[in-house]
Amino acid sequence: MTSPAPTPPQSTAIAAFLRGLERRAQLLARVQTGDPAATQRALAVTQQVFASEAEQWPIAQWPLQYWRLLLSVPAMGQATRASTNTPLPAIAQLPPAIRAAVLLHLVVCLDESEAAAALDCEVASYQQRIRDALPRDAHGQPDIAVWRQWRDAVQLALDVPDPDAQEMVDAMPQAPPPPAPPPHAAQTTASAPSTGTGTADPPPHPHRHLLRWLWLGVVLGLLALTATFFLHPRGRVLWNEWHNRVRVEALPAAAAPKARFDPADTANDPDRALFAAPQELALATDLPLLAWLSTQAEPLPETTASAPLPHWNRANLRQTAWLRGVWAEWQALPESERASLRTTAAHFFALPAQQQHTLRQRYATQSFDAHRGWHLGPVLGRNWPRIAALFAYIDPGEQQPVVHMLRQASPDDLDTLARLAQTTPPEHRAALRQSLLALPAAQRSTWLQAQLHQ
Repeated sequence: MTSPAPTPPQSTAIAAFLRGLERRAQLLARVQTGDPAATQRALAVTQQVFASEAEQWPIAQWPLQYWRLLLSVPAMGQATRASTNTPLPAIAQLPPAIRAAVLLHLVVCLDESEAAAALDCEVASYQQRIRDALPRDAHGQPDIAVWRQWRDAVQLALDVPDPDAQEMVDAMPQAPPPPAPPPHAAQTTASAPSTGTGTADPPPHPHRHLLRWLWLGVVLGLLALTATFFLHPRGRVLWNEWHNRVRVEALPAAAAPKARFDPADTANDPDRALFAAPQELALATDLPLLAWLSTQAEPLPETTASAPLPHWNRANLRQTAWLRGVWAEWQALPESERASLRTTAAHFFALPAQQQHTLRQRYATQSFDAHRGWHLGPVLGRNWPRIAALFAYIDPGEQQPVVHMLRQASPDDLDTLARLAQTTPPEHRAALRQSLLALPAAQRSTWLQAQLHQ
């Protein structure tokens, strides 16, 4: 039978820290292991390793490192045996990983990020373990009443010491006492030569060392009290309230406003541009269809008619959002394309209703890429199915620069982009697109040709 490894010498701060969280560590280890002997071994090993390595960490990281070391002991991950002596029996029946998450929150009072770090998992995974720990109520939600019962039971277990835990504290290895002076030291003191006056030095006060140890005990007690204050949730709340005090002063009297908001003033309406141009808004709602019609070889009649105005219900938020979107697409077109689409719309709406319906059905049979391209106008809509592979899946922040670059591209550049869309692997398309956007407009044609011949 081998004797346990000696406990390394502890500094005053380390000893005070370990004493401050002693009872919480005992309760957590006792519930997590379910065995007093395994609890004693786990706490002894954790204390030994922590005392030997604590000086390499900042003091602010000590709590996290201690609980991480304690939970890494193999016995802390075992399923507990059913026992009537186990404190917190309801929590002790949980699976080890879920049980550790609950104990870190209720016993140790760590926040979610610290508890997740102690368990070496993500915060979302830790939150899921807490949700899995609770039974469900009649509505299928976690039963908060059970959580309150567990919290009260933990507080009671911390207030009332466990006899098994006190036995473990007495059995745990303590820091060795200071060594007694060797015998020859006393002899040397007794035989010291006298001073020139013929009298020996006065003997040390018999209570001097006792007072020194008493003062050391007072300092350790104050350190332990301070550590307990900052570890306890109530202590941390009081500290935050004191640290985050806000100075309150009365504000000066407010000056009279220069103007007041008038809801009846149309200038304050965010959709005033749409109200001011109802005919343009009607064309914007049919932008993809009109862009497709303008590229068809079939001639439209020479007669003209106006597009029917859309019926806008401002209370319908979905319709309002859609109209704002189509208006933004219409305004993004060059004026030359908008003028061409106005002419196309005048001829289209002069057709009989049946013929208009037939053309709309023909437009609807196109592919998704074709539909998306016609939203960009007739020029880009005609070429979009060929280049969609390069520009279909881009970040929202790139959309406006990409559309602006494509509107500046020449027909030869669009043909080159169509060939690159077929030869560029999907994993290289984002890099090609970003490199193209970073170039000045005058250099893009040469660069595209170079990429095509690589």
